[in-house]
Amino acid sequence: MNKLKQEIVDSAVSRIEESQMDTIKQRYRFGHDFIGFAGHFPGNPILPAFVQILIGMTLTENHKGCRLEVASVEKAKFHIPLLPEKEIEVECCQRTMGELWSYDVRLLVSEGLAASYRISFSVREDGK
Repeated sequence: MNKLKQEIVDSAVSRIEESQMDTIKQRYRFGHDFIGFAGHFPGNPILPAFVQILIGMTLTENHKGCRLEVASVEKAKFHIPLLPEKEIEVECCQRTMGELWSYDVRLLVSEGLAASYRISFSVREDGK
């Protein structure tokens, strides 16, 4: 696991919750020293969009217990800037099964919906 993904895992402040509606949830809090803030932006750190997408991927991989490869990201919208020390609830709702696993992902903060996107995965053949 690369360093950024490991720091995402280490920033979880709850266990993965699973509902009967094919939805998984986990809460995170990223400190000022979180590697994902590096350079984005000096003096005014904001969690980059690619890190927000990687959070959904990492949560899904940990829940499924296997490595996934992103096939597509669609309908990405970023509404509220995510700042250090903000608690973020991430919801991944499974949409389809088959050749690709598809999830609607929402990042929520106390003010409301911070980001949403649909991400589709294929299982990595090498498992690495």
